[in-house]
Amino acid sequence: MPTSSDSTLKKIYVKDYRSPQAAIDHAKSIGGARIIFPNGDYPCSLVIDSPNIELFSEGNTILRAKTPSTVVDVQAGGVNFVLDGFDIRGQTLRDELTSNRNGTHKNTKALHCIRIQERGARLRNFKTSGARYDGIYLKYNGQIDFEAQDFLCDSTARNPVSIISGQGFKFIRGKMRLDNKFSAGQGKLRSGIYLFDCEPNNINDKYRDIKFTNVVFENAGTRYGNNQVIFQDTNIGNSNDLGVYFKDCDFIKSGTATGSAYVRLKADGKLKEFSNIHFERTYHQNRAIAIASGRELLLRNSSFNDVVIDDRNLTFAIKLSSGTVVNNVRTTADKSSAKSKAPAVRTSLNKPVNLLLDKKSNVKVTDVPGY
Repeated sequence: MPTSSDSTLKKIYVKDYRSPQAAIDHAKSIGGARIIFPNGDYPCSLVIDSPNIELFSEGNTILRAKTPSTVVDVQAGGVNFVLDGFDIRGQTLRDELTSNRNGTHKNTKALHCIRIQERGARLRNFKTSGARYDGIYLKYNGQIDFEAQDFLCDSTARNPVSIISGQGFKFIRGKMRLDNKFSAGQGKLRSGIYLFDCEPNNINDKYRDIKFTNVVFENAGTRYGNNQVIFQDTNIGNSNDLGVYFKDCDFIKSGTATGSAYVRLKADGKLKEFSNIHFERTYHQNRAIAIASGRELLLRNSSFNDVVIDDRNLTFAIKLSSGTVVNNVRTTADKSSAKSKAPAVRTSLNKPVNLLLDKKSNVKVTDVPGY
């Protein structure tokens, strides 16, 4: 349910216009407005290209795919967009009754549920699911100042969330979840499908400053797939200084897929450095962090504080390098593979954690069994 009822903008009601887009166009003509949606199911392809447009739901309101374009498309000019209280589906009503067969995606319609290409967007109390590609697609050349809170980014045919470029992202109190409901190849996830994808399209795309607080990353897949939180090379020299923070986050596996939810780093060349990635009070089922494609990577100026891992490794073929701090990392006896949230009580095993250290660096390891 929406919680942000206060607004300084004029309130208008979508029922007074021939369509939701007509209400948005009127709001544009008066310099912005809060557009109120009553309970209902609205097929639409909304374009927001002017400042101060707020979409506010009075209750259980669905914005669903009408065409193969994006359901809510915030384009250049759509500064300070607000969306509060919606269930956004990349499916028509007919799509919901159609099963995906052989990767044809007949049960999806919209390209994305939400696409943001402007600064200052605030998304609250919302759900996304069922697009042909991403639940949320984020791309902006510069300080985007994007915030999402109290959300469920559920399964789509590709990624629940994709960041292409931009600086300044916050994700607060939510869940990223991916299963095989919309995936290609008779239920088998393809390479390139991730729980959360940070992936520049070209050398000019750069991303930085991403903060996750109280976010659950859930691999609910039933077949093999890349259900990870992946950070791909930003082409910034030989060092990817990302400024990524995970605080009070859980990485869990609730399905029968062979892979688990974990953070994955990918670079095009050998001996690439990633830096400034931080974990604080996080919980990981199986692996915590790994690499893609078997290339050797160095992780610098990062931290792992108060981390709990179920029985497996903190690192896998990643060398922790200069400036990295590892403090109070524990393994547990909890091996459950069907959890929607990390367990409140864990039995500690405190087996040695497999840290790969760059012996020439000044990595500091404190209160970790085996070190």
